Amino acid sequence: MAHIDIVGLGPGDPGQLTLTTLELLENKTKNYLRTAIHPTVEFLDRRGIVYDSFDFLYEQKEDFDQIYEQIANRLVAEAKCMDIVYAVPGNPLFGEETVVKLIEKAQSEGVDYQLHPGVSFVDVTMNALKFDPVAGLKILDAFDLNGLDCSGNLLITQVYNRHMASEVKLELMKVFNPEKKVTLLINAGVCGSEKSLTIPLYELDRIEEINHLTSLFVPAEKNTGFIGTFEIVERLLAEDGCPWDRQQTAQTLKPYLIEEAYEVLDAIDLNDSENLAEELGDVFFQIVFHAILAEKSGQFSIHEVLAGINEKMIRRHPHVFLSPEEIEAGDVELNWEAIKRVEKGLDQYQADSVHEVSESFKKVPDSFPALMQAQKIQKKAAKAGFDWQQPVDALEKLTEEIKEFIAAVEEKDISNMEEELGDLLFSIVNVARLYKINSELALREATKKFVARFVEMEKLASQEEKIFKNCNFETMNRLWTLSKTQI
Repeated sequence: MAHIDIVGLGPGDPGQLTLTTLELLENKTKNYLRTAIHPTVEFLDRRGIVYDSFDFLYEQKEDFDQIYEQIANRLVAEAKCMDIVYAVPGNPLFGEETVVKLIEKAQSEGVDYQLHPGVSFVDVTMNALKFDPVAGLKILDAFDLNGLDCSGNLLITQVYNRHMASEVKLELMKVFNPEKKVTLLINAGVCGSEKSLTIPLYELDRIEEINHLTSLFVPAEKNTGFIGTFEIVERLLAEDGCPWDRQQTAQTLKPYLIEEAYEVLDAIDLNDSENLAEELGDVFFQIVFHAILAEKSGQFSIHEVLAGINEKMIRRHPHVFLSPEEIEAGDVELNWEAIKRVEKGLDQYQADSVHEVSESFKKVPDSFPALMQAQKIQKKAAKAGFDWQQPVDALEKLTEEIKEFIAAVEEKDISNMEEELGDLLFSIVNVARLYKINSELALREATKKFVARFVEMEKLASQEEKIFKNCNFETMNRLWTLSKTQI
């Protein structure tokens, strides 16, 4: 059976070639290099080692995925005819997409292969930095820095020219101060040409020596990123931390979580992106605070929180995360509620179960604002079929409830008035729901509008040289009507 040996050429110095790799390249097999643009290749030439490279593909195509796919296809096709050696820079499984694609292709085509480790750029980079990666290191590709988590030490590869350095700089400056010290490693491990330059981040794309053997080391900063928030909360709750924070419990924090959530809504309503970022941070802090308190009391950890929501979202969106074949095989209903029913162990044909619906009411928190709670309860009842046929029917019920409230008022029965007013409010929520209006948000907007008009009334009174609180009802009513034309 034909065979592929996959070897690494090391980071650049011939002395870092393994004996196994050298022997394989010197055998009478066909040798392929992903690229001949590598310092070790000059050594191979001096040894008389013959090879073909795929550099010509980089000149023909701009899409790296297509290039890597074509390389894998070519190698597997060749390996069906003869034994071959495929050599890549560094270690074969360190940032080498062609090797990943080659292994996948070889497995699918039944072609035998063997991986031979080599010295990676990480080994020589850590040596140049005098840094032990056990202390924590995240290795990233300069091509994929979206959603960057900067909470640990970063080693960014493929900073191969000044344009790429500029892209990396701009991405890092979204998180770090432009003055932050970073280290460029150029020709790491190549004897006589290795350079290590510690510079401010803003100078990153001004270094002329940057080449295809350049990496960037970004040292960690305390209290930054996702992990930083946890570190801060842990510090606050430590024995010598903040006395106020140490006294808090899930119960005492409840009002703050609600308050922060409403401040997020205000920022959204005001279309204030800067404030929205701040308020979302406040909500996130509350979530972390609750999770760490729970972990300290042995209930659950933040990892369980994240694992639970990740798994739930994937499970409830099979049409996004599963292939069509997997969906058909599992006979998955692409329906949020249907999947939730399966999660709870309920047969999908028991939707008319009275107990199921009434039990679902208990899932609506008592801490919800009354309008929101009413709308949630009504939606659950409607899903069981208990609902008006048309929204106009609910309007008729609303008219009936208004009459009943008026009758209670005329009777001066306070207890009955309260009950009838509750029925009236519940009916208003029903009308809002059927017309697809969020009653909670609608009332909030109405309140904001009232405040704005009231402020306008005071302004109009001032313009007429009147003291607003001294105005009679007729004047106030006139000012109110006038304010409505302004707002």
